[in-house]
Parts: sequence; structure tokens; C-alpha cells
Amino acid sequence: MPDLILLDIMMPEMDGFQVCRKLKGAELTCAIPVIYVTAVVNHQEEAKGLECGAVDYITKPISPPVVLIRVRNHLELTRRSRMLEALSEELARKNRQLQLLARMDGLTGLANRRFLDETLDAEVRRAQRCGTPLSLIMCDIDFFKRYNDRYGHQAGDDALRRIGALLQRLFQRGSDFPCRYGGEEFAIILPETGAEQASHLAEHLRSSMCEEALPHAFSDVSNCVTLSVGVVSAPASEGRSAQWFIGQADAALYRSKDEGRNLTTAVAFDP
Repeated sequence: MPDLILLDIMMPEMDGFQVCRKLKGAELTCAIPVIYVTAVVNHQEEAKGLECGAVDYITKPISPPVVLIRVRNHLELTRRSRMLEALSEELARKNRQLQLLARMDGLTGLANRRFLDETLDAEVRRAQRCGTPLSLIMCDIDFFKRYNDRYGHQAGDDALRRIGALLQRLFQRGSDFPCRYGGEEFAIILPETGAEQASHLAEHLRSSMCEEALPHAFSDVSNCVTLSVGVVSAPASEGRSAQWFIGQADAALYRSKDEGRNLTTAVAFDP
């Protein structure tokens, strides 16, 4: 593709104004600068040409040094414009990456607490509009402090990554939203999911963690890493905010802990 087009105005069949409109109307050529080369220029023609998209006029008879200087200047402007466009695209790409990183947990690859709060709030509002049920699972690694103290923090990080991978395998529906809530606690938003299905998914998560058979010799409930799980299911209503769902799921989780750990507690609310 040309970097610059020198275009006469007076031509047979199609004049320069028509040609310029065609060039500016095509996606492939619209960004190419056009300079008119013409023997006759009045204010009306100059305005018409600029409205068509031309960037400059060169009058005949031409002066080769002037033509070279103008061509060189416009090529330099084009080069800088393309460089600026490339830099802008790169900056936009970097900003998208930063936004994504700001919403992701670097250790597990799951969404982070900030992203959870944003998503849960949006899902609650959507469930309120559509009258659909919403469920939230919260889970916590049993005796994780002992695990870190005895096996070391690197092993603890490996365990968190292992659970993150498990959540990504188990919750693959497009609407499922697993995240790391903080520390050794995880949460999963389940839009359009009723109590029975949510309870089944929560218990499947707990049992799947046992099947991972990640050794934990210092646990009081098992010889492997286990999860205590709480799940709340309810139709979203005006009085049931995102914080309400978090509070109810958290209370169910701590009931599992109080009753012996490595348990699933599910609570459901009517409309």
C-alpha cells in the first residue's frame, strides 16, 4: 500500500474529488494521506478538496524542491501517526492486562476478592431483575495453619494452587465463578442454581478434595487435606444484598467447622 498519494483534480471519467472520496470511503485506503496536484485552485475548490479528505494542495507548475519537502513532511507525519497508533494499541493492551491482573489471584490463577465482590453484586442485581435463584459456596482448608507450620509455606502455597486447580476443574459452566476469597478460604458464585443442585455441588467439592489425597498428618479429622464447606441458596430479593449472601454462606461454613470440620452445611431460603 502507498504511504502517500499525489492526485490530480482534472481527470477524464472521474475527477480527483471523486477519487479522493472513494479512497477515504474504503477501509483499506482511508488512512493514506492525499495531496492534490492541480493547476487551478480557488477557495471553493480548496474547501471542497479538504472536505473530501485531502491533506494539502500543490499547484502547477510544480517546484520539485517544494514537492519533495511537502512529500517528506507528510510522510514524516504519517510515520509519527502510525507510531502513535501502535503505541496507543500497545498501551491499551497493557491496560487490559493490568486490569485482568488486578482482578486475579497471582498464586491460584482464580479471581480475587475484589473481582468476587464486583461479580457477586452484579449477579445479585441480575437475579433480582430476572427472579432467578442464586447460590454461593464458601469453603476453608481445615487446620491450614498447622499445615503451613509443619510442612512449610511453600508446601502451603502448593496446596492452595492444588485447590485452585480443583475448583477450575469442577466448576466449568460458563456462569460458575470460583475465586480465592482470602488466605485459605475460597468461594464459588453459582448463578441460576437452586438449593438442591448447589448442595450437591458443594458436597462434591468437599469429597473431591478428599480424593486428591494431599497428605496432612497434623489434621484432627483426616490424614489428608480436607475442606469445610458452607453454601447458601436463595432467590435474590431487595433485602438480600451481596453482603447478605456472603454472611449467610460464611455462617454455614463456620457451622461446618463447629460441628467437626470436613463437612458441608447447606442453608436455603424461600422467596
